[in-house]
Amino acid sequence: MTESTPLTAKQQAIYNFIRKHIETKGFPPAIRDICEAFSISSPNGVMCHLKALQKKGYINRVEKRDNKQRAQARGITIPGVSAGGFSLPLRGVVAAGRAIEAEEQDDHLELRDMFGGDDLYVVKVKGQSMIDGHIADGDFVVIRKRETCENGEKVVAMVDRAMTLKKYYKKKDQIRLEPMNATMEPIVVDPARQDVHILGVLAGVIRKC
Repeated sequence: MTESTPLTAKQQAIYNFIRKHIETKGFPPAIRDICEAFSISSPNGVMCHLKALQKKGYINRVEKRDNKQRAQARGITIPGVSAGGFSLPLRGVVAAGRAIEAEEQDDHLELRDMFGGDDLYVVKVKGQSMIDGHIADGDFVVIRKRETCENGEKVVAMVDRAMTLKKYYKKKDQIRLEPMNATMEPIVVDPARQDVHILGVLAGVIRKC
């Protein structure tokens, strides 16, 4: 079976619960945690759902037992999911120019580690104002939370309750939020009259092909 096999509503809910638990706490929930979260009276009921999720390819399980020989849920893993983020197998380097000799690599790329730090969030781009900076409509941009920035940095700014992604330039009496699109005009802000805040600085771009 593969992860494309559909889940029932209850299986999906339990899978989401397990995934969130691993990402936020760093380890899977115990069977009793799942029982309590979904008002399942018997551990056997939880085990049936876990076996279904494993059979459909959504989780892996290494069954462990305590001193009373009762099955535990601590052995659950989800492919590509780790504490605090999402990882993918890293298989090496591929050439975009002349072909290079393949070197086998068995590693994982953890997206949170790639961008560095816990002060990150993601927003989805709408529009083409940053297209010349290789940021297109529909891209997801990774933003590092900051309230200040340097001139020329790409930032997410809030101007009068409207959020925008632009290059930031500050002069004595104005702030210019420059698009990276030659067909568009900058947003010029007078800080004395308009409310403007820096919400973060661009850390990276994620694009789904």
